[in-house]
Amino acid sequence: MDICDAPADTAHPAVRSVDRRRLLAFAAVAAGGAALTTLDARPAMAAANLGESTDGVTTVAQALAAAQASSWGGFANGKIPTSALTPIVTTVAGSGYLRSDAARQYLSMSLAFSRAVGRPLIITEGYRTYARQQDYWNHYQNGTGNLAAYPGTSNHGWAISCDFGSGVETAGTTAKRWMDANAPSYGWKPTGNGFSRPEPWHFDYVGAWVGNAGSAAPKVGTGDVVVLRSTQAIGSRPAGYTALLGIRSLRHLSTIDMINSMRVVATPYFEVNAAVFTSIMASLSIPTSALVENADYWRR
Repeated sequence: MDICDAPADTAHPAVRSVDRRRLLAFAAVAAGGAALTTLDARPAMAAANLGESTDGVTTVAQALAAAQASSWGGFANGKIPTSALTPIVTTVAGSGYLRSDAARQYLSMSLAFSRAVGRPLIITEGYRTYARQQDYWNHYQNGTGNLAAYPGTSNHGWAISCDFGSGVETAGTTAKRWMDANAPSYGWKPTGNGFSRPEPWHFDYVGAWVGNAGSAAPKVGTGDVVVLRSTQAIGSRPAGYTALLGIRSLRHLSTIDMINSMRVVATPYFEVNAAVFTSIMASLSIPTSALVENADYWRR
């Protein structure tokens, strides 16, 4: 994910205090933007060429008009600042964001999926920038890439679409059947089933946007905890190391289910670089020696 990396010698004042509000503000690191690429302007004349399209959408103009029905927050498709989105774990770098309500429902759905199917619900791709959509479209039109929507029309660009793995990508599997039957109750609809070329892995969140009211990090005391995920390697720990941190305590969250379980109960979650991660550890009186695989550190 595109997270700003601050030099290790520029410690924010928040790390010198265990004040919870400062800790949360410090952990919320801004994300960087991607450069735009050139769009292949050849006209798409049919639904098959438009990629992620459904019945009645056969031209670019229709696709662009239809996309506006999913717009929210005053943003443009694929140009939503990551500060307006909720980070989630994905396998495609830079795509780990969803609209806040879509993210909350994914977290709950993922735990239900894991209990029913026996493995975590992996997201391969979530939010897609306009630049990435342009690249996908150009490859699709040139015959060198997979199905792709016309730039500005994909719900990935609204941060309300996910491409799922964990077996969901294959029609007829237990995982896919569970998702088709149960995901709609969480607001996630298997819209990829109806594409001009079906995509069993593609789901759209169809819940109405009601704003971010109540989604800000709570102002809580120093006895609480926060989930931090490092975007860089920290010593021998690889990028993606995630831990539940409190005052003098650290527990390694080694699976997506462990991470999502904490997030479902509204534990604040942030993705930070290695310098920020270790600075916050120091501010909470956690030694670097606690940063190990399957750590469960507690110092009285």
